[in-house]
Amino acid sequence: MHLKTLALAAMCVLALPLAGCSTPSNGPASTTEPPSSTTEPPSSPLETSTAAGGSSSQPSPVPSSAAAADSTPITIDVGGETVTGTLSSNATARSLIGQLPLTLSFRDYGGQEKIAELPEALSLDGVPAGDSAEPLAIGYYAPDQALVLYYEGVGYSRGIVRIGSFDDLAAIRDQTGSFTARLAPAN
Repeated sequence: MHLKTLALAAMCVLALPLAGCSTPSNGPASTTEPPSSTTEPPSSPLETSTAAGGSSSQPSPVPSSAAAADSTPITIDVGGETVTGTLSSNATARSLIGQLPLTLSFRDYGGQEKIAELPEALSLDGVPAGDSAEPLAIGYYAPDQALVLYYEGVGYSRGIVRIGSFDDLAAIRDQTGSFTARLAPAN
């Protein structure tokens, strides 16, 4: 009986990493797919994998004072206004900081976010496989290599990485049609 229990436990341990691989792929994500489709978050920390293959729990929506001290202030110039923001200290945000200044073409997506394709992919080292986003969040949607400025909350989705925040909801939300914005480190 003891050997059966050990064999069953070993099979479960070996099958767990493959559980995320069982969903059929429809090929690469197209830009017409919703960048923030709502799916349920993992029910346990074991189901949330990081890019490095480890496990992680959902990050706290409120940054700690240490994380705030490590953030990088930025400006977003849009429609003649300057919106201030901060980028986190995670690898994805640092990767974006290395590309600044950038002028990007944004468009509205789904009445909840403004999205722009980045010229280069950002690092996913050490970040969760997915996240949710609240209004005023700056995110990276990895499948589309896109920078996202959220003006409505979106639920958990694989591929979302929160990388910072901005401080003027109306300045972003009220942009109609396609528009350009220049992101740069704050002086």
